[in-house]
Amino acid sequence: MRNHRRIHLFIVAMIAGLLDLRAPSMLAAQAKPLVKVVAGYGSTDGAIAPLWFAKETKLFEKRGLDVRLVGMGTGSVSLRALIAKDLQISSLSGSGLVQASLQGADTVLIAALINGFIFKVFGAPEITSPAQLKGKKLGVGRYGATSDFAVRLALKKWGLNPERDVSILQIGTTQDTVRAMQTKMLDAGVMSGTSSLIARKAGFRELGDLADLGLHYPTSAIGTTKSYLQKNEGIVKEFMLAYIEAIHDFKRNKEAALAVLKKYTRNDDREVLEDAYSNAAGRYLELPIPTIEGIRTILTELSATVPAAKNADPEQFVSYKIAREIEASGFVKRLYEK
Repeated sequence: MRNHRRIHLFIVAMIAGLLDLRAPSMLAAQAKPLVKVVAGYGSTDGAIAPLWFAKETKLFEKRGLDVRLVGMGTGSVSLRALIAKDLQISSLSGSGLVQASLQGADTVLIAALINGFIFKVFGAPEITSPAQLKGKKLGVGRYGATSDFAVRLALKKWGLNPERDVSILQIGTTQDTVRAMQTKMLDAGVMSGTSSLIARKAGFRELGDLADLGLHYPTSAIGTTKSYLQKNEGIVKEFMLAYIEAIHDFKRNKEAALAVLKKYTRNDDREVLEDAYSNAAGRYLELPIPTIEGIRTILTELSATVPAAKNADPEQFVSYKIAREIEASGFVKRLYEK
């Protein structure tokens, strides 16, 4: 009887040992399953490419996240989905996030890929200066989107009243804007990323580069809600770590970056993709934190129509805690020392 018992215990121990040896990674995976996150994006140009890059190169998985990326068409649609809790994190308009917060939503910025505007205004060949946009139809993505916000500032700088002198129409994607210009539905349009070179190759004239405005602005902002952030700070931090690493890798791995741009922009013109890459990658912030000056740009512009913007504290619209923790840890410095 004792021998039978010893044999039985020996077999049980052997089986347990074999299981441990056979599948340690599987057991670890079962102990720490990937956390599901639904993240959205509006634009389909190079300005948000690191988000796609993080997904395609499995940097999110490296951080324990199963991120489902959902293309929403425009930033304003992404904003509505974020407020409705259909999205947990999203890349969208910095001005939209601030305005929503002023109007009672619990939206908050956690990152901004670029500080400043990356848009260019293109017009029909016969339009030779911004002043000639008076009385013309100009296309933007959506009202309240970054393209709309930026071009209204530019029109003022060019001596035009965006409410009276120019008919600003919401069209959709920048690709839609190019097509509308080709069919004469529009006289001009706001472009970025791949669409800028497409517009130029189609014979349209560049009328102005909105980067020349010299303003701080949180372009390609990443936002979430304060309620989600409060309950899931660890998840948001892992998301940010993956995103920051994607920015670094996108800059350092051009061919991989071009492949990602090709897939998500659905454009296989190498010249267009390289132009989008070179224009965007050099402007990506290593540590993508919105500046206080950028939030002030938004509040100053909104104050004309949103009274609450006049005396608002810029810092209330940004959560700096996670980004500052990442900076203090030396994570970004180590990435760029490699």
